[in-house]
Amino acid sequence: MGILNINDLKEGMTLAADVKNKHGNIMIKQGMTLTERHIMLLKAWGIPEADVEGADREQLDQEEMKTVSPEVIEAIERELSGIFPPLDGNELMSEIYRIARKLKIRQATES
Repeated sequence: MGILNINDLKEGMTLAADVKNKHGNIMIKQGMTLTERHIMLLKAWGIPEADVEGADREQLDQEEMKTVSPEVIEAIERELSGIFPPLDGNELMSEIYRIARKLKIRQATES
């Protein structure tokens, strides 16, 4: 199981837990296999994340990093290090950094 950001969800993933709205109402039941429509609806409902079977955020990040060359990764890391302060133990800033790196990698693969 792993909690993934809504933007990391992919069609075919299976929910490990019910997805609930901010009022506690079940929007999608545990065990459902996600479709593109489910993901679109979760975004529309403002659901930020979901618990998915077999998902590992670190593994997904590593797989995505393999899609670009080490030189591109190094350039992205260099650029972000000029923007972000040292992340020593700061979970919030570490997550923001992770998201920024992910976006930069996606931009690099799209160009």
